[in-house]
Amino acid sequence: MAAIKPKVFIIDDDPGVIFLHEIIIKESKLTDNPECFCDAKNALDYICTLDEYSSKLLIFLDINMPKMSGWDFLEILIKKIRKADIKVIMVTSSLSKVDREKSNEFPLVIDFWEKPINDIQSLKLKDRLGAWLSK
Repeated sequence: MAAIKPKVFIIDDDPGVIFLHEIIIKESKLTDNPECFCDAKNALDYICTLDEYSSKLLIFLDINMPKMSGWDFLEILIKKIRKADIKVIMVTSSLSKVDREKSNEFPLVIDFWEKPINDIQSLKLKDRLGAWLSK
């Protein structure tokens, strides 16, 4: 049976940040085709359609966005998703210790990065998730 590759999502309200993060994620070979959303609600609606046991989702999520914050996104995602295997990296310009601590309250969140992400972080993540990425 072929390995199930995770779908990778970038959710951020800043198109420039999305563009940069997309390049870095592609160059680190986490995926060739990350799915990008400027609107967290649209991303959430789409991701909820992928709730299958065979789904693996890696989400790079901004915290401070209009309409729906990253925290709101996570709270709804946790209530709606029952089957998919999801890992979330919080990616933010916030230097708040409170935000960092709050991210620990969500079991889906595996890391907290400052914007912009960089190639070293992406390569370390790829090493860290090696087995998950390839099984």
